Amino acid sequence: MRRAAWIAAIALAIGVAAGAPVRAELVRVETVGSVPLGAASKGGATARQAALEAGVRDAVERAATDLASQAGSPAGPDAIRAALGNDLLIYAAQFRILEDRGERAPLLEQSPGAEREYVVTVEAHVDRARVRSRLAAAGLLGAPVEPGARRALRIAFEGVDSYPLWERIERALGARGGAVRPLEFSRTRILAEVETEEESGTVVGRLGTALGEAVEVRSAGMEGETLLVAIAPRVAPEAAPPAGAPSDPAVPASEPAPTPSAR
Repeated sequence: MRRAAWIAAIALAIGVAAGAPVRAELVRVETVGSVPLGAASKGGATARQAALEAGVRDAVERAATDLASQAGSPAGPDAIRAALGNDLLIYAAQFRILEDRGERAPLLEQSPGAEREYVVTVEAHVDRARVRSRLAAAGLLGAPVEPGARRALRIAFEGVDSYPLWERIERALGARGGAVRPLEFSRTRILAEVETEEESGTVVGRLGTALGEAVEVRSAGMEGETLLVAIAPRVAPEAAPPAGAPSDPAVPASEPAPTPSAR
């Protein structure tokens, strides 16, 4: 019963998060997406979806390159891609196929083994604010983020096994007024994005204080651009036995030595 309630709460939370207003700065980018197809490649819907995602990634990279150029940054394509991370779809609020050109002889794809390519024209609305925040955090915009300015910090919480615990985490993270946006729920892991002006270590320390002594909160390093935070109930130490008591109840206490009798 508890498991069903937990799953229902997760579904509700995802629905609320998806419908919540998010401060964004959207820019429309139109581009072409293509993927190579070999002899064993699957075409049809699979290739169409892959080409769409390739177009979205190109749109995000274009928006990022424009931002870097406007800031006078010398950052090249490789540095920009490294700063944005592997999942570029998170920077696109909306995207769709404008024209499905389908399979054709390779013109855009020149990789070895490409016998055909699947091509689509894509319209993507890229969130420049999120892209700018990520580039600034990586130091690619020519100047560091001003002290006290909020940034988007992505955190993966490991060990969150109940929705009430997540609600406590969410309240603690939002106590300073920054938005908290859950992005992904799984059995014991929650991925969220937090707007904060604090350093990562300060966020973790403040969360540990807010959750109290019964919960252990510790940083578990980084996974790309994501801060990993481990959450676990704190195990109370076993009570020490009273002074003079045997340490192992299975072992009887030794009997006192007999007192020699007077002769």
